[in-house]
Amino acid sequence: MLIKNAKVFIDGQFQDVEVQFDEKGITAIGNGLKDDEVIDAEGKYLYAGLIDAHVHGGWGRSLVAIERTDEFGDMEQQVSYLCNRFPSTGVTTFFPTINADWSDYATLGKITRAVRNVKKEGVKGAYPLKMHYECAFLTLERYVDQCKDWMAPANKKDSDIMVDHDYSDVGIISLAPETEGALDYIDYIVAQGVMPEIGYDNATAEQVIEAADHGLCQATHLYNGYRPMHHRESNANAAVLYDDRIKAQLTMDGVHVNPFWVKLTIKIKGIDNVYGITDFSSNAGLAEGWHEYANGMRFETRDGFNYHENGHLAGGSNAMNDMMRRAHNIVGLSREEVGSLYAESPAKCLNITDRGKIEVGRKSDLVLMDDDYQVYTTIIDGKVFYQK
Repeated sequence: MLIKNAKVFIDGQFQDVEVQFDEKGITAIGNGLKDDEVIDAEGKYLYAGLIDAHVHGGWGRSLVAIERTDEFGDMEQQVSYLCNRFPSTGVTTFFPTINADWSDYATLGKITRAVRNVKKEGVKGAYPLKMHYECAFLTLERYVDQCKDWMAPANKKDSDIMVDHDYSDVGIISLAPETEGALDYIDYIVAQGVMPEIGYDNATAEQVIEAADHGLCQATHLYNGYRPMHHRESNANAAVLYDDRIKAQLTMDGVHVNPFWVKLTIKIKGIDNVYGITDFSSNAGLAEGWHEYANGMRFETRDGFNYHENGHLAGGSNAMNDMMRRAHNIVGLSREEVGSLYAESPAKCLNITDRGKIEVGRKSDLVLMDDDYQVYTTIIDGKVFYQK
C-alpha cells in the first residue's frame, strides 16, 4: 500500500514524500513510488502511529479499578473496548496505566491479568505494549493522606505482587526515590528491564540525581504530583529539568501545566527529552457538575476538566488528538513541535525502536490528520483500522 500527497512528519519536520508499506512494516519512503493500492492523503498530515505512555482508561472504561461492569462489561471487555477505540484518536500503542492501590491486592492483580489476557487472545486495535504502574510507592503528603494506613516504601515484595510476579511486559513503575531501600529497589527493577519513574515524592534534587545514577529515567507528568518549585529549595522538578537522563512526560492541555512552563521545559531539556501524554481517565467527558468515584470520593467536572474536592486536578480529560490540538492552539507550540512531542519523542524517550517513527523497517502504524488534528485514517500493521 502507498500513501501519497501527504505532509509526512519525519525527524521533526514535514516532508513531501510518499510512504509505502505492507503488513510487516514500512518498506520505502521517497517519491515516484508505485503500488497497486494507493491512499491519496489530499494534503493531510501523516504521523507515525501515536504512543500514549500514560492512560488510565476512557469513555467510562477504567484501567484503575474494576467498576461499572453492569454497564460496560468485565475487565477484559473494557480493555478490549479501549484497544478498539483508541485508534480513533490516533493512538496505535499504549501503556495501560494502573494506580497501585495496595489496600486491594486482589483488584490490582485482576487488572494486570485482564490486560495480559486480552494480549494473549489477540488485540484488535491499539496494542497495550507495556504496563505502567503509577503511584506505586509515594510520599507526597496530599496523596499519602489518602493511603497512609497501607502505603509502604518501594520494596521487592510488594512490587512482585503488584505485577503478578511477572515483569516481562512491565514498562514503568513509579516511586519516591528518597525512601529507605529505594536505590536497591531501582537496581532490582532495572535488572528486570523496567524503567523507574519519579513522582508523588518529597525527594531533594540531589536524591533524584543519585537515583538517576542507579537507572531512574522517567518522570510522571512533570509538575503534576510534585512539590511546587521554590528558588531556595532543592526538589524533584529541578532535578528532572537538570538531568537529561530523566525523560519528562508533560500534559500539554494548557490547564495541567501553564503554557510558559511547557515551553521552558522544552527549552531547557530539549524536545527529544520530553514527550506528550494524555493521562486520559474513565471519567473524561462527563457532564458538568459533581460526580462520585466507585470508592465514594467526590469530584467536580468543570469546563471539561475534573477536580477533586481539594481543588486538585483529577486526571486527564482530553484524548491524544485533542491534546495535540490544545498543545498547538492553546499552549502555542508550532506544528513541528507538536509532531515531535507526540509522534516521535515518545518512542525516543521510552527506548522503543520498532514503531513510533516513520522509518523503513518500523511497524506500519500510521495516522492521517487534518490541520485541526481530526483523525481521518489510522493504519495498524499495514491495514486500515479506523476511517473517519
